[in-house]
Amino acid sequence: MDKAILGLTAQKIRELFTICGIEDSEEHLNLVIAHAADHVCKARLVIAGGATKPISQAKEATVETAPTPPHETRGSYRLMKQTGKDGPTTYSDMASTEKKKKKKRKRSDKSELIDQPPGASVADGTGTAKDKAPEESVSPEIQTTSEVDDPESSCVPNPRDSSLPLHLDSAFEMKVITTILMQCVKYNSDIAQYGQRDSMALATTRLERMREHVKDVSRYNYEQAIHAIRRDTALTTGRAIQTRYNETIFWPIIVKCAALIDPATLPRAKGPADGFTMAEKAATKKFMEDTGYSVGAETQRQYRIFWKNIFDMREAGVDKILLYRTKEFDSFCRGYSKMSETPLVDKVLRWENEYRSHIEQLEMRITKLKTGDSKRLSYLSNLQVLERLKVPEPSWNNASNEWAVNAEEEIFRQRSSKSISTDILGIPHGDESVYEGGSDKSAFITLLPKDDETLFVSSIVPICEGDFLGIFVGTIRLSEDFNVTHGISGPAENLWLDYSQVTGALNQMQVSEPGGNANVCLRWEAFHGDNATEPCISWRVSVKATKHIMPFDPIVRATAQQEQYHLHSSPGNAKRGFLESATN
Repeated sequence: MDKAILGLTAQKIRELFTICGIEDSEEHLNLVIAHAADHVCKARLVIAGGATKPISQAKEATVETAPTPPHETRGSYRLMKQTGKDGPTTYSDMASTEKKKKKKRKRSDKSELIDQPPGASVADGTGTAKDKAPEESVSPEIQTTSEVDDPESSCVPNPRDSSLPLHLDSAFEMKVITTILMQCVKYNSDIAQYGQRDSMALATTRLERMREHVKDVSRYNYEQAIHAIRRDTALTTGRAIQTRYNETIFWPIIVKCAALIDPATLPRAKGPADGFTMAEKAATKKFMEDTGYSVGAETQRQYRIFWKNIFDMREAGVDKILLYRTKEFDSFCRGYSKMSETPLVDKVLRWENEYRSHIEQLEMRITKLKTGDSKRLSYLSNLQVLERLKVPEPSWNNASNEWAVNAEEEIFRQRSSKSISTDILGIPHGDESVYEGGSDKSAFITLLPKDDETLFVSSIVPICEGDFLGIFVGTIRLSEDFNVTHGISGPAENLWLDYSQVTGALNQMQVSEPGGNANVCLRWEAFHGDNATEPCISWRVSVKATKHIMPFDPIVRATAQQEQYHLHSSPGNAKRGFLESATN
């Protein structure tokens, strides 16, 4: 029972640290786990009147937590040191735990001092410098996953406030899936800048050749330099994906090595069976030595279990989840309790089955968006959407709110000589900008079947209050002829949005009666011209979240007029995207 409590404590504390964005040394984390588990056992001791034994006597080596990977420079040093060893590799330490005490290290908050294993993937936060794209190469609009350390920015609502999706059992699982979806956006955004292609561009480990390449790029004209930078970023991203995915086949390589080991050279197995043969343990050690990993006994055990698990996942049919896996996913796998009712492979396979189609849609939308599909016509290529929504492509737009009549725009320009209130000034939103870590969640908005005839709008990631979900499409009008069924009143007299002739993804959201329950609002945002002193002539009607929204929950706005509520209550109108022709 003590071992069960220790394992459960390790899992829950690791989940808590990951959700809160806390990165700590393995030594200190194990100490926290041991103290917490000891406190629980002592409490049980008091309740049971001495029938149980405190867990403080348990060995720290039995704590099943993820190992702290080595710093890349230490890894390189060890690798060079190992290559100079004489004699064959021995496996005398495979049957017992490592007795050598580890030296204590000072904790540091600097990311460059976090230990990293050679050859590990970028996605799990343990990649080597050669596998990582430089921060400067990422578009300024995009935050990398490692930058999302604030628990508020992760936008994982408290499961006590709203029920979790059926396929997720905890807020930590939702955090893991969210980081995978964000990783998908970032990588496909980087790759789309250059395109899906192979290249014979620079790929070298020679430092002098790297310097020459930088000098060559510095001599290019602007267009050539941008092309080269995009190419290098895309190829580095592709290489990072390849390196990470390679880990899914490490285990069969280790098994091949195990078949070559003479059983006579192996020590006799000690302790309870753990599902691995002595040959597999010896082969794991040799593989880690040959590829530059630290080979401490606990590190071997952790990687042995992890590599076998992700190989089993791949064999079971998990693909997209492994392709975009993150450090949060790896932490979840390493801390997953063997006593859980659902085996780890089955749980991840369930995630794969639930999210595969959403990831594929996300890949397509991001790729097309970055290559010019600012109106996001890719929504209409989804078969489930096509069956339930009949909208001509010219009437579909998710990019902007244009003026319907040039004369009305000119009148407004002349009338608006005074500065617009700063309360309604908006943040510029480029047609090709993609955010995967900030408050812009527009990339994750999707259309899902509500029934056999209609759709509803939802997000595949958690939404936080104040998040930007996209644009409510329509044309800007300055007219007294307000349309009560298709009109959204603006912040100025006779200024309103008309969505009778154009529609978009967020226009399909569910509605409530005026003053009814809603989780989003429509906000008018003003934009100046290139010169901030020019009169404001551009508007955007943004959809902003007014509360936390869980994944796959319907997005709902309150209508301003009863006539508009009746318009959206008709399945026939929904079929045609609520365009005016639906009412004629």
